Amino acid sequence: MTKPIDRVPQFLGGVLTAGMGAAAFVAAQAGPPGAPASQDQPPIFRAEANYVRIDVYPTADGQPLMDLRAEDFQVLEDGVPQSIATFEQVIVAPAGPQATRREPNTIEAARQLAANPRNRVFVLFLDVPHVTVDGAWHSREPLIRLIDNTLGDDDLVGIMTPAMSAADVVLARKTDVLAAGLRDRWPWGERHTLQRTAREQEYEACYPWEQTRGVVEEMVARRRERTTLDAMQELVHYLSGIREERKAIVTVTEGWLLYRPNSDLTRLRIIDPRTETYEPVPGKPEIGVGPDGRMRMGADPTRGPTQRSRQECDRDRLALSALNNFDHLRRIIDDANRWNTSFYTIDPRGLPVFDAPIGPAAPPPPHIDAANLRNRHETMRMLAENTDGLSVMNNNDLDAGLKRISDDLTSYYLLGYYSTNTKYDGRFRAIDVKVTRPGVQVRARRGYRAATEEEVRTARAVAAPAVPEPIAAVQAAIAGLARLRSDTSFRVHAAPSAGEAGSVSTIWVAGELRPGGPAGATSSSQATAEIQVTGGAAGTARVPLAAGQRAFLAPVTLDQPVSSGHLDVRVRLQGAGMAQTSVVRLAVGPAAALLFRRGPSTGNRMQPAGDVQFSRTERARLEIPLAGGDMSAAGRVLDRNGQTLTVPVTVGHRTDDETGQRWLTADVTLAALGAGDYAIEVLMGPAEAQQRVLTAIRVTR
Repeated sequence: MTKPIDRVPQFLGGVLTAGMGAAAFVAAQAGPPGAPASQDQPPIFRAEANYVRIDVYPTADGQPLMDLRAEDFQVLEDGVPQSIATFEQVIVAPAGPQATRREPNTIEAARQLAANPRNRVFVLFLDVPHVTVDGAWHSREPLIRLIDNTLGDDDLVGIMTPAMSAADVVLARKTDVLAAGLRDRWPWGERHTLQRTAREQEYEACYPWEQTRGVVEEMVARRRERTTLDAMQELVHYLSGIREERKAIVTVTEGWLLYRPNSDLTRLRIIDPRTETYEPVPGKPEIGVGPDGRMRMGADPTRGPTQRSRQECDRDRLALSALNNFDHLRRIIDDANRWNTSFYTIDPRGLPVFDAPIGPAAPPPPHIDAANLRNRHETMRMLAENTDGLSVMNNNDLDAGLKRISDDLTSYYLLGYYSTNTKYDGRFRAIDVKVTRPGVQVRARRGYRAATEEEVRTARAVAAPAVPEPIAAVQAAIAGLARLRSDTSFRVHAAPSAGEAGSVSTIWVAGELRPGGPAGATSSSQATAEIQVTGGAAGTARVPLAAGQRAFLAPVTLDQPVSSGHLDVRVRLQGAGMAQTSVVRLAVGPAAALLFRRGPSTGNRMQPAGDVQFSRTERARLEIPLAGGDMSAAGRVLDRNGQTLTVPVTVGHRTDDETGQRWLTADVTLAALGAGDYAIEVLMGPAEAQQRVLTAIRVTR
């Protein structure tokens, strides 16, 4: 029996938005090599439309060269020699202690740091579907040493998986949370496991016959491979908007087969050889009556996420059979070269002999297994070598392989020139960097896209004003709603409860099983919610749910007070015939609100809300735990641009009869709002020490 999972593994809950990174020692060379950089003058960045900056990585016999001068380099653009205007050598030393590393305070501050060409940007891409648990275990310490040996004080690092949106990648400096996650939550690999997403379980339900088992396995493999490639392409595009200079994506993967179109995947199988009965022929969407009494077409929304309609499965089967992932990888390589991004691919298995395990399923014949292993390594090598990166594979000494990456990234040169081609035509221009010294291999940016006349005219006419911090905070809060997934019915929301001294010793956790989910798990039998909090502190709780109960609110006492950082809240809901898991990331510092709903779906009773989506027929309530007595407060509803809407917010206070906890409450009737995303703002305390709590919600029809 396959195990349903949340696509974000437990490891990632402690790392995704953690502060990571480190700081750099820059040996700038404005004059002759070896001349020390001035510490009193800030760096000057040229941004003329025809000014081009290149980061160059020259090596000899695999070792970086440290003694090159400007006159040793030649730069050609579309075959035309260019005159080097600026020259600088950058040498990066490992960062200092974690306590001395300063994190950027805002997303905008992180983007500004990333835009500095002397700061490097790394993203650790964990290819969860294509890494085994054994590979995740063996790579944890070598990856930590790679990060410690490579990152400098001003460098920024983020982490991403195929389940994430690139916009969720947080670039930061501290690496302690990342190291703790790699050590303590190492079983993040899902390759060759029984774990299945809700969509993959639906494929098994649509094609339950023994004869279609191979169809399901290929559909799952194709979908996972395409999801990984899509995520990598999205990351390349996202990083291109952060900076023009080189970006490094360190990809931990066991490679890809690069599926191509396969019409046999759509061939109907004989499911009963005795009667020569074929599986059902794909047909029109099913027609029925929805829960509102109106006619509907397609899957019944009341059947739950694991009962996907056969017509939808057939549509996925047809689309997956037509995938050409080989061409897709070539497009990723083209985009990476266009946007100055290098991939460093790492096979965490070391020196694998076989690609597939011996069991529980029968492995392929040895010659096919060997071909699969060879193909996976060829795709990794192709991605790295064609984007000026390096690949580490077929070596049981991962540290030795990763040292090549560290050496490659700890010394480089920054060259700048004014292009002799002053046309603003938006075309791609090829760059070729050479070193006059013999025996030197050079990896550098391969080209860039020239600006268009419209882009130059717009940039000169007006400089985009900085978004005020209050509005940026609203936009950031609402942007988090993009992470909502439609294929999960169990959702969790959490808020810290700070004491008089400001430290947090209790976490309040609300869980909710939304309508349309597997109601049978709680309607006719009891269920249990098991809560686990990890991070800077730990705590557990077990909440029994009575038959028919779809929501709960529970406090979790931590084993020690915490005043900063992040906590990961993992809730597993188990009942008869159902098991679902939800993971949320919680910032310890700022105050946060719990959500409640009241409306027809709750029997007109106030109910804890784990889901931030509300119907216009409901009333939303925010409750913020207070450390002391009552305090003055005011609230308002804001749109995604931070503008105040004429929707009243009623603020009050209440005391929990059982726990004695004091709460600040804010009630909003949603009937006046159209479908869309909003933020509810609550300002608490005196003007000289006012706290601002922003809670994003989504209003549906």
